[in-house]
Amino acid sequence: MKNTAIVLESLLSKQMAANDDAAANEEMVEEQIEEDNVEKEARENEAVTPGPIMRGNGEMETADDAAAAREEAEEQAEESRIDKVAFEDGVSTASAKDYIRRGRDHD
Repeated sequence: MKNTAIVLESLLSKQMAANDDAAANEEMVEEQIEEDNVEKEARENEAVTPGPIMRGNGEMETADDAAAAREEAEEQAEESRIDKVAFEDGVSTASAKDYIRRGRDHD
């Protein structure tokens, strides 16, 4: 009986640790999504000022780098959203991506 109690306690501890890990992962995903949403909104709210027609190579590279960084942030936000849907619904990332692509709101 004592051994059974020890085994059950061990299994319970492992399950609690797994639940804690899952909760921590979900919290991290939600925080990342929130950060990504704030960054996206900030970018969308930036005042667009027309620049000079002719730009130097350095300015063009900087603009290209900024565009690439924006695109990367948007991709990461989308991946975070897919991961969140997959985690919360217990589905594969492919299914979550398809679910989102069909235009279903999950948040």
